[in-house]
Amino acid sequence: MAATDKRTAEQQAEQDEVMRHLDEEEARTPPRARRSGVYLRRPLPLPHAPDGQAQVEAEQAAPAIIEIEELRVDVDGLAPTMTISGTIFKLFTGRLTWIARVTYDPAQQAYTGPITYRDGPASLLPHTQVAVRLQGAVLGGRTARARFTGGGIPASTRLYVYRDSHFRTVGIEFDHSEDAALVTSYPLHSHPNRPVDLPDLTLTVEQAYSRQGIRMNAVPATSVIPISEAMNDALWSDLEMHDAMQRHWSKFADMPQWQIWTLFAGRHETGHGLGGIMFDDIGAAQRQGCAIFLKSFISDPPPGDPDALAAVHRMQFWTALHEIGHTFNLAHSWQKSLGAPFGSPWLPGLADEPEARSPMNYPFLVSGGPQAFFSDFYYLFSENELVFLRHAPHRFVQHGNIPWFDHHGFEQARSHTGGLLELTLRVNRATTRYEMLEPVTAELKLKNVSAVPVVVDREILRSDRLGVVVGREGREARQWIPYAQTCTAPQPHVLQPGESLYAPLFLSAGRSGWLIDEPGTYLAYAAVRTDSGDVLSPPLALRVNRPASAEHERAADDLFTDKVGRVLAFGGSRVLDQEMDVLREVAESQPERAVTRYAAACVARVAAVPGRVLEAVGDERRFAVRSPQPDVAERMLSLAYGDMNAAAETMGHIHLAQEVTRVTKALVQQGDDRQGSRLADTLADTLEQRAVLGSVVSAVRRTVSQAKQEPEKPES
Repeated sequence: MAATDKRTAEQQAEQDEVMRHLDEEEARTPPRARRSGVYLRRPLPLPHAPDGQAQVEAEQAAPAIIEIEELRVDVDGLAPTMTISGTIFKLFTGRLTWIARVTYDPAQQAYTGPITYRDGPASLLPHTQVAVRLQGAVLGGRTARARFTGGGIPASTRLYVYRDSHFRTVGIEFDHSEDAALVTSYPLHSHPNRPVDLPDLTLTVEQAYSRQGIRMNAVPATSVIPISEAMNDALWSDLEMHDAMQRHWSKFADMPQWQIWTLFAGRHETGHGLGGIMFDDIGAAQRQGCAIFLKSFISDPPPGDPDALAAVHRMQFWTALHEIGHTFNLAHSWQKSLGAPFGSPWLPGLADEPEARSPMNYPFLVSGGPQAFFSDFYYLFSENELVFLRHAPHRFVQHGNIPWFDHHGFEQARSHTGGLLELTLRVNRATTRYEMLEPVTAELKLKNVSAVPVVVDREILRSDRLGVVVGREGREARQWIPYAQTCTAPQPHVLQPGESLYAPLFLSAGRSGWLIDEPGTYLAYAAVRTDSGDVLSPPLALRVNRPASAEHERAADDLFTDKVGRVLAFGGSRVLDQEMDVLREVAESQPERAVTRYAAACVARVAAVPGRVLEAVGDERRFAVRSPQPDVAERMLSLAYGDMNAAAETMGHIHLAQEVTRVTKALVQQGDDRQGSRLADTLADTLEQRAVLGSVVSAVRRTVSQAKQEPEKPES
């Protein structure tokens, strides 16, 4: 224990005398209102120094030690969790967060409980029990006296002074495209299906969080993004969403900060089933923003609803609360335990809450569906979620800070699974050996191995019900987390016996960084949570070779960066020019390397396919259409797809088909039927030779004719 924390019997007696006087003063104060909030520690006043001069002299004579300590009291007000926590920071020692769940003890007139959670050096607070007495008048002089005991060491009593009624403070900026309105408030009584005692008020997003202890301040100015040059049915892709966030969020910074960006837009290119998306990674910082798509399922009037307009408004508002909740690192209600296959909970023993009436639960997943959900929904987070928001170590919660999840038990859990479905994580190539720098795109396959039909969500392999872990030999395994997390409507799909669902997976990098970046042996596991149980894949073993040359090795410094990882995952960028230059240089300087095919494909897509980009024009933001660059496209298409079989080895069947089809359509719509047809035919022949499903090959062969029938649309 630090010397400053040691107390002699004489010193403790003096403190007890001070506390006795404080107790007498407390007895004379009037009844008190809400006392929950944040308290800061201050030194106890020395006895026999009523003017405080002795205290000042003592502090000036003491060694200068930088120390910050706060106490978070959560025992009254709206939705109290009966939790007291604290943070202690000392220079050269570190930061400790501790948490205790408490009850009120009338005998002690204090909230007491065991300290059951610590994150950081336990030496900063070795005690095992805490008792907190709240004192002082409501309008001023509020204090908290905490007595720490247990742990086989002398008790310690500390005094804290009230600072703030909110546990965190965060800023939020709302922007919207011209074809979408802001949905940042909702009149709680506008729909008849509601709790009978729900207050009659118009609740804003800021109020929804602030009243639960998370002060949210909105940026006054809101940007409206014109789309006059891009047609009213503009579709957003992940690539453009990511670019837009980096360029047009006024508070953007590649560092942890208590700031959120929320964009209300029309529709995502994924389709009607995508209602919202959280941007998980911008540079080294993560979880800083989200988007809500109003031209999606969340705006569908419920059949037979007595007030369909109010129901739609409520669903849109819920989606905003939900996606913003993800930026605080809140998981879905059914993922609270985060046990295998998804990892370890931040608090051991945390249970899933599939029936929670929380913004983090899907209304259509609870028993009874949305009708049952909203009849008992008070726009409050669950108790476990509030404990996380109010008391978890700040780096867990703060926007732009660490990624979530880092402990896993896949193999142990997999040995206990089995049943109707089989999950496979594989690569479609002759060998699982990869060149240094070569991105790894795997394929997920969920197959019905039973003799009966099984209903699954059609998008389950692209949803947050999927968990993936990658570990390198000699290095701790880490969870692969996609750069964008989606919120989709359920799409029930009957998987007949023997049928499968497929999805590509950019395995090399995600919001947790580059996972496959050095020579060595890797093991990757996948798991998906279905209504019939958790399904876990056998491990996929990969081997990355050593660099083939010094030039090959030097390229790693430029390639293995956060932004290049995002460009590769999203298939290019029209904003991250420096990173696109890196890929172009790699492709042109090392045409014999496998990484060239992937790098050139990203550059080719941006050069061949017209796309919309948000640009600032004075104080306005508007879409501008970037025209194709035929010369660049032709050169890069040759590098990417000149050997289509080699491209399939590197990029995988699904990802290759998606990228080539996209480019083929763009070429045909721009009048280049010859090159478009050649690409489509070569791709179809290659996939056919590689024994890909006949339906996929047929779809590729129809690409040119379909492109001629469709109007040209820039990527958004």
